[in-house]
Amino acid sequence: MADIEAIILGSEKQESIGVHRRILTARIKGQKAGACQDGGIVTALLIYSLDQGIIDGALVVGRDGWMPVASIAKTREEIIASAGTKYGVVPVLKEIREAVIDHGLSKICVVGSPCHIQSIRYLKNRGLPLASSVKLTIGLFCRENYYYHCITEKASSKGINVDQIDKLNVADEFNIYANGKKLSFPITEVKSCVPKHCLICEDFASELADISVGSDGSPEGWSTVIIRTEEGEAVFSGMEREELVETVAVGGLVDIREIAERKREKGKQTKDIFKLKEEGLDKKETAAKLGITEGRVSHRLEGM
Repeated sequence: MADIEAIILGSEKQESIGVHRRILTARIKGQKAGACQDGGIVTALLIYSLDQGIIDGALVVGRDGWMPVASIAKTREEIIASAGTKYGVVPVLKEIREAVIDHGLSKICVVGSPCHIQSIRYLKNRGLPLASSVKLTIGLFCRENYYYHCITEKASSKGINVDQIDKLNVADEFNIYANGKKLSFPITEVKSCVPKHCLICEDFASELADISVGSDGSPEGWSTVIIRTEEGEAVFSGMEREELVETVAVGGLVDIREIAERKREKGKQTKDIFKLKEEGLDKKETAAKLGITEGRVSHRLEGM
């Protein structure tokens, strides 16, 4: 895995969505496998990398019903079974020891949110022996995460049983697909489901991954792909040569940058709120100092 500091010093472009070599919109050619989300690119990347011997397994988020669980995928079937977006706090990296020690894996791909990717970069930088087995990282776009049980309660209040859900995603609204129908409601309705650690996160596009993937910026059924490193380029270019994916120019880059900048500002603002609280300022004083509403301060400090 290329050193991210070397990338920054190299010729690749750095901006609000992070260092990258190229950005495109892509999807799997032909029939999509299993319950893939949007363009099915993460599933395709994992299967291709496994077939080519680039990796011998992956740390992924599987599911028990719709409850997300950290899993180790070593076969095409296990990779396909982990497809699709799930929401919940999942300690993906807790499986790294089992993957290396118990399963004997030495070429692992980690698929995760920005916080997972940041953590694996840190562990590799610190020279943790287990982390040296990670050869590829695929980061997912993440506006914020949600507690699983809270989301299921919200779905239930809308008359949807979690067992009826086919797909979940978050764009400008929170979307639940069930029984062939789509139910959308404002993000503000699930604010209480957001873990507090998400409020200080400034990384939307998994800036430290080898490849970042998400739905924002692309039409329905397609994925936005940000290729960041030599390792990421080698894998994706191989898929293109094998004609496993179809690609077009990304059309919503302005939207992606705007989301990334908004999340970065939100994270910085939340850190300022926490700092001012530690300094003894009350909510009204904090709001006045930062030029924001007292309600916003209250939301960020709720439950603390």
